[in-house]
Amino acid sequence: MVEKPEVKPRPGTIVDIVDSTNHWVGRGFYNGHSRIALRVLTEDYDEAVDQAFFTRKVKEAVAMRRELLKLDDITDAWRIIHSEGDGLSGLVVDRYREWIYQALREAFPGCRFYSFAVENVQKQESFDFNSADAPEPSIITEHGLKFNASPGSGHKTGFFADQRDNREYLSHLTKDKTVLDICCNSGGFAIYAKARGGACEVTGIDLDEEILEIARKNAYLNDAKVKFVQSDLFPYLRDAAERGDQWDVV
Repeated sequence: MVEKPEVKPRPGTIVDIVDSTNHWVGRGFYNGHSRIALRVLTEDYDEAVDQAFFTRKVKEAVAMRRELLKLDDITDAWRIIHSEGDGLSGLVVDRYREWIYQALREAFPGCRFYSFAVENVQKQESFDFNSADAPEPSIITEHGLKFNASPGSGHKTGFFADQRDNREYLSHLTKDKTVLDICCNSGGFAIYAKARGGACEVTGIDLDEEILEIARKNAYLNDAKVKFVQSDLFPYLRDAAERGDQWDVV
């Protein structure tokens, strides 16, 4: 539905967007090489997309998480910007990375940055980006539980911070229950079920032995007895079914 402009803007150029009747509908950035050619940033004609725009957006996102959701009372690891959810579609695009860094420095003085873009995304979006050296792993706290976070380890951002509320919700359903955590990654749900939820027995399975080592370390940090198994989930579940294995919570 996007008509290619006669003069091709450089990828990442901020453009005005009009509909088929030439009515102005928004402003965002354009990348003709991408499957998502337009990413809308504002629908306010009088709102410029500049450094002040990103500073304001970051402040609004941080305020919502600190003042409304009060995440600092719960955890020291939380997602600051969630793309379209905060009105910043495609935040990782190189075009405005420096603006974002400056806005984040104002909100988090002294913070460290680690940026990366996986190779297939660089090809799809037609840009080159060399990742910096990954920071040292750190231990974060969430609802009183501790977890290893290793940005740049090959496991996304190092920790699924956006699943915080789901982990906490699960812990209210596992008292004295047997629990199976499928594709457990670094053990977040399994450890919540045991250490916070009081489950009687917890098993976590994942195909990746490397991430299971982190899961075991996380369980040890929280004095949580969890059985972690390296396996492909499909044969594991077929074998479990044949044995007649059952769990209260999956």
